[in-house]
Amino acid sequence: MSESILFELFNALSAAQLRAARHWVASPLHNRREEPLKLFDYLENCRKQNQKCQQKEAILFVFGHQKGTDGQLRHEMSALKGLLQDFLVWQEIEKRRDQRDWLLLHAMHKLGLEKNFQLTYREIEKKRLSDKQRSIDHHWFSFKIDYEKYEWEEGQKRGHEFPLEPLQNALDTWYAGQKLQLACMEQSRQTARRKERFEMPTSLNDILELLPNQPHKSVPIVSIYYLGQKMLAEPSRVEYMESYLETLQEQVESVPPNEARDLLMLAINHGIRQINAGDRSAIRRTLDFYRLGLDKKLIHDEQGRLTKYTYNNVLMTFLALEEWDQALAFLERYKPELPALERENIFRYNLAIYYFRQGAFDAALELLRDVTFPDPMYKLEARKMLLKIYFEQEATEALESLLENLLLWLRRHGEIGYHRDMYRNLAMFTGRLLRLAPGDKEARKRLRKKVLETPLVAERQWLLGKIGE
Repeated sequence: MSESILFELFNALSAAQLRAARHWVASPLHNRREEPLKLFDYLENCRKQNQKCQQKEAILFVFGHQKGTDGQLRHEMSALKGLLQDFLVWQEIEKRRDQRDWLLLHAMHKLGLEKNFQLTYREIEKKRLSDKQRSIDHHWFSFKIDYEKYEWEEGQKRGHEFPLEPLQNALDTWYAGQKLQLACMEQSRQTARRKERFEMPTSLNDILELLPNQPHKSVPIVSIYYLGQKMLAEPSRVEYMESYLETLQEQVESVPPNEARDLLMLAINHGIRQINAGDRSAIRRTLDFYRLGLDKKLIHDEQGRLTKYTYNNVLMTFLALEEWDQALAFLERYKPELPALERENIFRYNLAIYYFRQGAFDAALELLRDVTFPDPMYKLEARKMLLKIYFEQEATEALESLLENLLLWLRRHGEIGYHRDMYRNLAMFTGRLLRLAPGDKEARKRLRKKVLETPLVAERQWLLGKIGE
């Protein structure tokens, strides 16, 4: 059962979704049989008690004292899967107000209800006029809604003129936005894979210029994607990144949060790639995007929390600029927005990094002693920091003990993949560096050559700096 599609779907639901989904399955509007609901309750009990679902146990729970079969259980699993899929579709429709409005108007049209149709359309128009946030899909559903209105009027034979211009503008805006969004995605992926630079086809440029309403210049959401594509295609042109930031800051309130988050992450990921390529000027611009995300809560998760990864990324950007006061202020200001269960650990770990970067090794050591993370990568990062501190303090015994424990830990944790080789090589090379005889230049050259030739080495540049020429 634990390998089934149903099990994967069920366990992906949040606690809030699970409560709502049970009401859905229990409702006679969607399900009039008790077996799917019993199966739901069985899966929920297993999840709450953190127990593995068992086929025989599930059959007994669902069918009681009847002699249920594996085939019958598979049938109920399929039925429950369908119910949960319908529930998720309903949830998505509820989130997409434009789609819901069009479907309601379409239903009134099909039923031929004059008063209901006109009232629904007026209410939709009122919402459209007052709505400050417009996604790309908003323009698609505007087209569908207005076309529904036209078909209604035609069906009533009222001789209304065909509304070509508004329909065409809505469709052109949606089309331009979708094409530019795809161009940004392709450019971003090719850059990440270090493939040949993608350039927006001349045909797309020509199409954008031919569209009567010029949506890439006049519609906020489309213009942001247009600038984003320019920014990604020509990373050396700083003015594109600056224009993108300025436009996003101006228009962020007019874009739905999910789409604004995607647009922000597009710029942040681009900035990180530029920094990794050696462009130090990109650090400041990337920090500006992070600040926008913090201010508008666009880099927070769905619960309004900062993940430990985002918290650390923002800190590292401050530290790269050596803005010590602002870095410390950031750590303290946003500590309450970290996940409650890990809050103290995350804060102490990042504060230790802050002190470490300043050379305040004793303060960093004091903090690291109280940091305990279940995440193996964070354990590695903390040990790497300890390794550097002990080396700088010439605490040879503590360092030797740490290296021994690190190598033992790495042997037991194959799940971290290639990181195991990276950190094992760091530990081994650090140990060899410790044992180098003073003044043995040839041994240093051999060690340096080995570090350079080994494919996977964590903190390679730090090691090379300590080995010397």
